[in-house]
Amino acid sequence: MRAMWNATKPPLEWVDPMVRVPKYELHAGDEVLARLSLEPLCRTFATVETAEGHWTFKQTGILATLVHIREAGADQDLAVFHPGFLGRGLLRFGDGETFQWRRAHHNGGWSFRDKDGRVVLTLRLEPSPPGEPWPRRTRAEVDITAEGRPNPRTPLLTAVGWFLMLLHPL
Repeated sequence: MRAMWNATKPPLEWVDPMVRVPKYELHAGDEVLARLSLEPLCRTFATVETAEGHWTFKQTGILATLVHIREAGADQDLAVFHPGFLGRGLLRFGDGETFQWRRAHHNGGWSFRDKDGRVVLTLRLEPSPPGEPWPRRTRAEVDITAEGRPNPRTPLLTAVGWFLMLLHPL
C-alpha cells in the first residue's frame, strides 16, 4: 500500500469495490491508499489500514454517542469524536489537538477544520441518481487542502471522515 503523500494520480476517492459488503478502499487512480472495513453485523466498529498506520474506530453509547479512535491493538484512545447537532462534532486527540467536523455548504460535502477554522480536508459524496432523494454511500471524493498536506494526522482524518459519513446519513 502506498503512502497517501506519494499518490501519483489525484483525486483521492473512497470507493465500495464489493457492493453490499462493508469494505471500502481509498483510491488514487488504480492505487489503493487505505482500506476501511466495518463489522458486518454491527457497523459501529471499523478497522482501518494505511501505509501510515492501523487504527480501530468504535461508536459507543445510545443517546450520547462517542467514536473512540485507537491504534490497532492499543487499549488507550488516541482520539475521541464528540458528535454535536446535525452531524457536526469535535475530534479531540489525547495531546489536545482538535478538529471540527462541519458540513461544507458550498459543495455538499463535509470537512475537518483545524483549531483556527481552516479546512484540512473535505469529503464529498457522489451525487444522487435521478429520482433518489438521498446520496448513496458508495463513493466519496477527498480533497486535501494545502493546510492539510503537512499534517501527519491527515490520513487518519480521511478515514475518520469517511467512517462518520457512513454512520450518519446527514
